[in-house]
Amino acid sequence: MKKTDYLPGTSLRLLQRDDMFRLNSDTVALSTFVKVRKTDRILDIGTNNGVLLLSCLLQGGKEGVGIDLFVEAIELAEENARLNHIVNAKFTVSNLADYLDQPFDLIVCNPPYFKESTSDLQRNSFRWAARYETSLPMEMLTQHSFRLLKEKGRLCLVHRADRIVELISYLSKQHLTVKRIRFIHHTIAQPAVGVLIEVMKNGADGCIVEAPYIIKKGESA
Repeated sequence: MKKTDYLPGTSLRLLQRDDMFRLNSDTVALSTFVKVRKTDRILDIGTNNGVLLLSCLLQGGKEGVGIDLFVEAIELAEENARLNHIVNAKFTVSNLADYLDQPFDLIVCNPPYFKESTSDLQRNSFRWAARYETSLPMEMLTQHSFRLLKEKGRLCLVHRADRIVELISYLSKQHLTVKRIRFIHHTIAQPAVGVLIEVMKNGADGCIVEAPYIIKKGESA
């Protein structure tokens, strides 16, 4: 079954399937964190329903591509592009390691957060791929982001705060320099649950730690 939702703070309408990964607070946080330039050519890794790519293009990106493992996700993303009259988005079924294209100015990704598990989610391949990094481990994400970025191109992603040391280690090995960080909290008095990171391919040293993102009441974590 499909339901229509909106990306908070935007006019972006989204059709979402009950059996697939759905818009959550991390998606919302990343969409507000990404800074898009008018000339940006954008890649969305694991696009699912297309929300991040379409949000970026509404901010003024030149053109964009979303890739996903599942035909059903690509069909839903294409439907959402038509629903919002966005014509400069293209979607394709592909594994990141096999994807070939011209270099991008900006890559966005809301990757799976957890290492392999024997969870009951194995019964649902859509949610399994969105949650567990069997098909998109950190090493693969960072390695191929470097490959697909232009020189000084940027990667923006969201991840679990408790994996930040591991994540930065993988990014550094691929010469992806951390330029901006913003932590995600349920309340300012609680420890961070997530982290937003912008990195630059072969960027100079120097990082801005921005004010925290506080999950608003009504957002699902």
